[in-house]
Amino acid sequence: MSESSKPVIIEQRESSSSKNEGKSSYIKDSASRIRSIAQHYGLDALLLEEKPEKNPLERSIARQRKRNEQRQKNLEQIVKLSHVYCSNETAGDPEQDWLYRFFDMAQEVHNSSMQKLWAQVLKREVTNPGSTSMKALKVLQDMTPKEAQILQRAASLACSFGGDNSLRLLVGFRAQGGMFSFGKRNIIGNINLGSFKLPYSSLLILFELGLMHGTELESGEISMENPLPLNYQGKNITLQPFSKGARLIYYRFSPMGNELCKLLGNKPNLQYYDQMIAVLSQKFSATSEEQKNIDEFA
Repeated sequence: MSESSKPVIIEQRESSSSKNEGKSSYIKDSASRIRSIAQHYGLDALLLEEKPEKNPLERSIARQRKRNEQRQKNLEQIVKLSHVYCSNETAGDPEQDWLYRFFDMAQEVHNSSMQKLWAQVLKREVTNPGSTSMKALKVLQDMTPKEAQILQRAASLACSFGGDNSLRLLVGFRAQGGMFSFGKRNIIGNINLGSFKLPYSSLLILFELGLMHGTELESGEISMENPLPLNYQGKNITLQPFSKGARLIYYRFSPMGNELCKLLGNKPNLQYYDQMIAVLSQKFSATSEEQKNIDEFA
């Protein structure tokens, strides 16, 4: 797999300064921790026993210079990564205003995994100008590595079905009970998202970020005559219900959620795929593209 097609893996890593700081000393109490932070960011003048040599203006200039140096390093690293991700794709010209906004936001990204994600944004905008909106950039700017991890987990479980390519998070199905269902009008099959590190509390975060709509939705009744095509991370599946009244239950990603999920790339969760097929097989004949090819050559 080439560098340009590899999915971005979001990790919560400390910055290099925090790592070095942690190696040099073990902070036991909050006062020592505040002192350590103040020293690192050049804000410890009033915490020193002796009067500082530089006046406040000089200290401010030194602090801003150090911050600007780090901003420059952040941008250079993101541009370098974006260049690595490129291959021989046809390039376009991103809008100048978009680039200015991008650099203003990206310069504050210190986490190495998040820098990879911003590098993918830049590469995507060069190869497909207009693909990432300003709103999506703002959401990405405000997103913590933990929130990005949650989005990545949700993106790895996302699918699309029918003629609509927008991403959905499938959570189960609802079907009419048969003649031997002992009075149960509906049968519900659920996929346990919590077992894939995506509990409802994580979904709430995606709702609040505006990356996923907060209402659980239900598809229309799936026809027995016309099987429903479903695509999970590049795997094509055909769903044909055993009886009438079968519907899929899902959450829908917002347009911004769709934009950011595409940046994360395809990273299928095979355990989720197996559980999804097992749950759907209760009421559907689920045939994969691989199975069709095997049947054709059998």
